[in-house]
Amino acid sequence: MKIKTRVIVACALALLLVAARTPSPPKLYVDKDAQPKIYPDYCDVVIPPNIAPLNFYIEESGDDYRTTLTGVDGETLCLSGRDVRIPVKKWRRLLDASQGDAVQVVVYVKSQGEWARYREFSLNVSRDPIDEWLSYRLVEPGYDYGGSIRLAQRDLTSFTERVFFDTRATKSCVNCHAFQDRETKNFMFHYRKGSQNPTGGTIFSLDGDVRKISGKIESLASSCSYPAWRPVGSEIVFSSNKTFQVFHTLSSQKIEVFDTTSDLVILNPKTNTARTITRTANEFETFPSWSPDGKTLYYCSAQVTARECDQDGKMRALEVAERIKEFRYNIYSREYDEKSRAFSEPTLVVDARANERSALFPRVSPDGKWLVYTVAESGTFPIWRPEAQLWIKNLQTGEERSFTEINGQGADSYHTWDSSGRWLVFSSRREDGQYTRPYFAHVDAAGRASRPFVLPQRDPRANRRLFKSYNVPELTTEPIRVSNRALVEAASTSSPSPTQEETQ
Repeated sequence: MKIKTRVIVACALALLLVAARTPSPPKLYVDKDAQPKIYPDYCDVVIPPNIAPLNFYIEESGDDYRTTLTGVDGETLCLSGRDVRIPVKKWRRLLDASQGDAVQVVVYVKSQGEWARYREFSLNVSRDPIDEWLSYRLVEPGYDYGGSIRLAQRDLTSFTERVFFDTRATKSCVNCHAFQDRETKNFMFHYRKGSQNPTGGTIFSLDGDVRKISGKIESLASSCSYPAWRPVGSEIVFSSNKTFQVFHTLSSQKIEVFDTTSDLVILNPKTNTARTITRTANEFETFPSWSPDGKTLYYCSAQVTARECDQDGKMRALEVAERIKEFRYNIYSREYDEKSRAFSEPTLVVDARANERSALFPRVSPDGKWLVYTVAESGTFPIWRPEAQLWIKNLQTGEERSFTEINGQGADSYHTWDSSGRWLVFSSRREDGQYTRPYFAHVDAAGRASRPFVLPQRDPRANRRLFKSYNVPELTTEPIRVSNRALVEAASTSSPSPTQEETQ
């Protein structure tokens, strides 16, 4: 009996201690007719029902802080402190109960003995889940060869990040990772030669079989660069780019990257065979991308006048650098016949040059209805252009417009759809103009987007403490299962060149 009494007393004391530690919102306060300043700014965004907690930091000055989150069912979570870190299980309950509606957030700040209640804001919970995995390249926005570059994949439902390739193990550079149809059984990335390995190449994981293949095609001036994995079959279209860069000393745009030649090539990594699609001196084809059914190839192309070419058909880098603002890219498409393996003649899709603009990174939605692309004043590398913005075109009606709902102040550039076609992830430098962060936006059936939000972090101040950019964000429906060791071992192997087939 005494033992039972002690147990009951101990439990009661534990409950009292928990209750004492559980914060509660203030009962007396002054209303502030303004939303609180928080970082990241998650006020009134639309979020997936399976996203990780949107932790944030309250930027308002004060001596004490309270934050309440209330779901549709009336359940309220109250947190104390300037750093609002939401417990995962409680966050999941709030989102599950509020799908199709919203979680209401209220911030209280105490200053000089008085509480102020800021105007509430909403976390609007969509019924559309997002693909759970985001892959990216973490790289300093500098210009050193190699360095510490990591290819990583983040679980968007939590804060778990897995690095699947780290250049510290190979003393080299990696870029341009790509997946087939948002799955990870077939994926690739380019591996440049480094001090640990004198030969570069492209590392492929093909149904778990990891190998390295040379991207150098004999008839082309440069190796395979920007990839577009066909959603069906085994083929990948690459652009073959001979790229240069120049630096500005008196401009906020620190660097200009440009091609002096570029063509298109199609490669089958399983048979290691390739053939050229285009080989032109007066057209610069780049940034290929497939339609979701694999029947149409989209790409960008800039026309080159005769006086810009030398006798070998290659552009002179100095002349291009001096006249870079005259180079503008349109978006074209070509139909692909799988039986004959032939491409049709090009069709103009976006005539950006007519408006003295350059259109880049074409991406078609999974339902084939919407084309999203990046628009800059000129050139082929919008990541460093602060004026770069996203545009959207209805491929059924031909209507196109600036994607004003999601564009910000700073370069909005690389972007991809999730498998549902309801979520778009894109790279943006809107925060500080220097570091690229991944932002997400919901796109409805009418092609209208919600206010974008940045990738949530366990530590809400993490983005301000991480001096790396998130490059090439790619969504997948599953995690990468190939081991880091297998990829590193493949990097040290030889890289056979593709057998070249006859051009169509």
